[in-house]
Amino acid sequence: MFKLRDRSIRQKIMLVIMLISGVVLLLAFAALFYFQGYTLRQQSAHELAVVGEITAHNCAAAVMFKDEDAAGQILAGLKTMPQIVSARLELMDRQRLAFFGTPRDAVEIRSASREGGFQIRGSRILLVQPVLLNGKREGTLYLLADLHAMTSQLLALFGGIFALVLAASLLFAFVLSSQFQRFITKPILSLAGTARTIADHKDYSVRAARVYDDEVGVLTDAFNQMLSQIQSQDSALQGAQVKLREQVTALQREISERERAQAAHARLTAILEATPDIVISADPDGRAFYLNHAGRELMGLAEGNDLSGLKTLDLHPSWAREIISKTGLPAALENGSWSGETAILNRNCEEVHVSQVLIAHKNSEGGLEYVSTVMRDMTERRQAEEALRISQQKLLETSRLAGMAEVATGVLHNVGNVLNSVNVSASLVVEKLRRSKAPKLAQAAALLTGKNGDLADYLTNDPNGKKLPGYLAKLGEFFIAENAELLAEADQLGRNIEHIKEVVAMQQSYAKVSGVFEDLPPERLVEDAIAMNVSAFERHGIALERRFSPVASVRVDRHKVLQIMINLLRNAKYALDDSKRLDKRMTISIFSPNEQRAHIAVTDNGIGISPENLTRVFGHGFTTREEGHGFGLHSGALAARAMGGSLSVASAGIGQGATFTLELPIAVTTPKT
Repeated sequence: MFKLRDRSIRQKIMLVIMLISGVVLLLAFAALFYFQGYTLRQQSAHELAVVGEITAHNCAAAVMFKDEDAAGQILAGLKTMPQIVSARLELMDRQRLAFFGTPRDAVEIRSASREGGFQIRGSRILLVQPVLLNGKREGTLYLLADLHAMTSQLLALFGGIFALVLAASLLFAFVLSSQFQRFITKPILSLAGTARTIADHKDYSVRAARVYDDEVGVLTDAFNQMLSQIQSQDSALQGAQVKLREQVTALQREISERERAQAAHARLTAILEATPDIVISADPDGRAFYLNHAGRELMGLAEGNDLSGLKTLDLHPSWAREIISKTGLPAALENGSWSGETAILNRNCEEVHVSQVLIAHKNSEGGLEYVSTVMRDMTERRQAEEALRISQQKLLETSRLAGMAEVATGVLHNVGNVLNSVNVSASLVVEKLRRSKAPKLAQAAALLTGKNGDLADYLTNDPNGKKLPGYLAKLGEFFIAENAELLAEADQLGRNIEHIKEVVAMQQSYAKVSGVFEDLPPERLVEDAIAMNVSAFERHGIALERRFSPVASVRVDRHKVLQIMINLLRNAKYALDDSKRLDKRMTISIFSPNEQRAHIAVTDNGIGISPENLTRVFGHGFTTREEGHGFGLHSGALAARAMGGSLSVASAGIGQGATFTLELPIAVTTPKT
């Protein structure tokens, strides 16, 4: 824009004419191209409607008989029309009868509404044509046309024509503007040449020639009159300027130097007074002669107090005075400055830790003229560092507790599952005892006791007595079967209670060794984690596959490994449940990529992880489950790092499953001597 503004008037006029011509032609061709595109789209939509109506009529019989071959042949005939890229014929239940096109076309057709009519999306036109038979809708025909190729051809044709017409128009405009613009530019250029001559040579006696009697001619006359006035005034001023130039130059030099000194002093004073740092200046004997506002505020000194009796070393506690006198001042005198951490006493004689800089100001002969010191209060910084340290400790403690909660939750979850089985077994035992035939046996015994005198006659002649031995035999068989069932339930109850004891004992053994590093085989750690979750896997129908390769022992904290593995196994179980798959599969692999590292990988075919979440899953508080807290993977990653390992994740995307890999250091074996 600035380069154009500095061009000559002739070039500007020529550029404006050519630019207007080009813009007008561009707008005209744009309107024409839009009209042609709109006409092409309407014509294509009309043709597509005619083809759709004819094809739907031809497909009526194929739809009625669900003849896929006939429907496919009818749709294959549409491939001869280049603008039709896809077609689909389906029944009323959306069952596909025939189709051709790309998978993208299929997705676009399936997402379309079944209502008849056109659906235009950019250069693609989708026709939804009902298939009617005797006035009743039996199916739906979808025709997808792509006008991109035709539009591109039309755009190329119009672009070529526009380029030729634009080139011819610009050439014609250039020739015309070159011939006719001299009527406008000649007087202006003449006036500009005169002004340039006057500016270059400072000759106010030159006058501009009047060419035409238009506005430029009036401007030329006014310019000449102005030159006459300037010439007379210039002659008078030149004499006065010679006399005043020397005086003004000397005065300006003096004023400038004084203003610069005052401005520099004012800026320095404003900076020193505004800074929150403490600034003190003292003579070589250590007596202060300047103390800024921050220093006066800290020491409780008013602005008007005399500082002549104030010794700078008295402002520091004894240990700080020793550092300054023995280390700070000698270093500043030798090197020009010294920096370190000391302390200063406030108005209540309390120590305020500061970061201090000592500066030795020397004169031209190299002698000490005065000393300045700048001190920055370190109280807030130390408080912030302490707060940060406490926050980090709390965060680590929270993560550790979250990991312990994960382990405890896994234990309680498995214990709860086993307790459900215990409850079921106990309920079955109670129900069997409630339905026991023991009262019937007591009744039979009472009946025999009542017939004690004539028992033989009762058992041989009485109709009820004859049935009694058989009844007692069947009752005995029932008691035998009932006893076996009760024993089986009692055995199952005992096994469940034993499993609860094993889970609790395993958790107690891990809790006892928390924080202790041991050399342990990785398969043992994995099997312990599986044992705490095996009942949940069975209940959720998850097939577990073990792929354990021979790996040396690892040097780890077994409690932290259990925390990580239980979290990974539970996350995999949730991912498999959320996927709604029937073939839920989890694979646990143990292998060693080299002699220093062992890998434990947990792979599932669950819901997977989106690419944007792969870098966030280990962040503190990040979770995709509503009931999740976002501590598990974060604390697991920290625990793995604390053991000298790492925790990583890989996933091909949503619905593709995920693999979490725990890397642990292999224990260093000491060679036997």
